[in-house]
Amino acid sequence: MRMRNILVIHEVRTIRNIIKTYIISELNDVLVVETSSASDAVQKLKERKFEVVICGKSFREMEGITIYKEMCRSKTNKEAPFIIVTSTGTKKNIEELTKQGIKHYLISPFTPMELREVINLACDPRKWRSHDRISIPGTKAIIHMNSGDVEADVINISLNGILCDLVCTKPYNELLNSTHITVKFPDKYDNAQIKILWCKLFRVNVLSWNMVYFPQCIPEHLRVVWQVVQMSDQDKKIYEQICEKVKRDYGKIKSIENRE
Repeated sequence: MRMRNILVIHEVRTIRNIIKTYIISELNDVLVVETSSASDAVQKLKERKFEVVICGKSFREMEGITIYKEMCRSKTNKEAPFIIVTSTGTKKNIEELTKQGIKHYLISPFTPMELREVINLACDPRKWRSHDRISIPGTKAIIHMNSGDVEADVINISLNGILCDLVCTKPYNELLNSTHITVKFPDKYDNAQIKILWCKLFRVNVLSWNMVYFPQCIPEHLRVVWQVVQMSDQDKKIYEQICEKVKRDYGKIKSIENRE
């Protein structure tokens, strides 16, 4: 799964924490970087690519609009979507933001759903190339651990990462330290396998807990993101062939829908 890198710029720690909490609770394909300093933000925008920038309106050093203009001058992020957070939702304020070229804004206070919608509007992962991330029902991931293997359902996969849904039947600490995964595709894709990817665990969301040893509960039903660290050329070729087949099948479905 391709991850969206989001830069959060705001002087107030509480607001930064709220934004981060909302993002993590609503989106599972994001990596958040934060800063309270306008000058530090400008430097980060020169050095690292971000898919979305969320910025306060006013800082001691400069205005949020000035940060936006600095971003537009940078080679790395000149086309990055810029979301400004403002407490003033007047027509005059919105017109001023629009006049400066800022298309996206959030009126504070806002809900987690409102933040998610603005982020997805600014940077919709569904509009990325189809082979960046694919979802094939019936695809399984075998997580190799010291005490044995655990099978998981693959929600989606890309050259960069794997999102899995699983019930953990092995020691939780072993899952956190697991680094090798085999991916098995279903019959429709000739039971192809991408063997023993070298991965590192990126994020865990606990959906339910095992209450047998309450109050010492352990995670049971999990959503886990692994980042792919290394994939062999042969496995990469297998993945690309499957992506091509997915695109062809999708094209056939759309063609049938259009005829109907």
